[in-house]
Amino acid sequence: MRFLVTGGEGMLGRAFAGLTPQLAGAAVFAPGKHTLDVRDTGAMLAAAPHAQDGWVVHCAAMVNVEGCARDPDTARDIIVGGTKNAIALARAAGARLFYPQSFLVHDGRENPIPETETPRPLALYGELKYECQRLIEDAFDDALIVTMAGFFGGEEADKNFVGRIIPAMHAAILRGETRFTIGDRVWQPTWTHDLAFNSLHLMQAGCAGRYQMACHGEASFADLAAEIVIALGWSDRLAIDPVDAASVAANELGRRPDRAVLSCERLRAERFDLQRDWRATLHAYLRHPFFNQYRFS
Repeated sequence: MRFLVTGGEGMLGRAFAGLTPQLAGAAVFAPGKHTLDVRDTGAMLAAAPHAQDGWVVHCAAMVNVEGCARDPDTARDIIVGGTKNAIALARAAGARLFYPQSFLVHDGRENPIPETETPRPLALYGELKYECQRLIEDAFDDALIVTMAGFFGGEEADKNFVGRIIPAMHAAILRGETRFTIGDRVWQPTWTHDLAFNSLHLMQAGCAGRYQMACHGEASFADLAAEIVIALGWSDRLAIDPVDAASVAANELGRRPDRAVLSCERLRAERFDLQRDWRATLHAYLRHPFFNQYRFS
């Protein structure tokens, strides 16, 4: 079966690119944005043979809440325009469409977030992602849409919290600092490897419709940072001081929920939940040789 993964060099895309070839008979094309710009309608349609009668896994997006707020036109071109092109590509290829949705389409007013909840995005990024979901559901009856918790993964491609906070904390240690302040916003830190693995399982099973997917357990950003300190062997060098999320939010461009925990009810009910505890997966991720540059022994 053929799989075309857009955004194949991004955090989630590279997880799909790495795992999909392990499927028997899978042929995978996972170009990065410089090879296949999802805004380019002609280039996307020309890539149709790579997904013929298979799957379009549409990971490409502008996954940056602040960046979307600063440059809404570019955000719309990439997120919405790119999704329209992915829909056209899937149609041309006779392929099914997989869409990873963001938990940031929700405002966290109710937790755990019910799968039946109508999204209420707090920022433009979430608004655009929700618009894409509606476009996909209008276009296909058999699309597979998985709302994913916030994730980490991709080593040098990791632009989310884990990828940004590790060099910041490491630099603080090098400056001789012994304490580091982190907000207490709560989420479900989930490894992209597990998200891609679990999603491929859904695809192989022929699933369609909406699912939620997240690690087991929840954590504040401060909890996660404290676990990073343990995993990288910094316990005798740096301590984490949690602070109220509101004090951090005041310096952010683009609102986020203070707590966002997905219920993942359908995944469990259908016995497709292959997720793991967030601590176990974080430690597994940080054992990658890429992170040796941040260890002191």
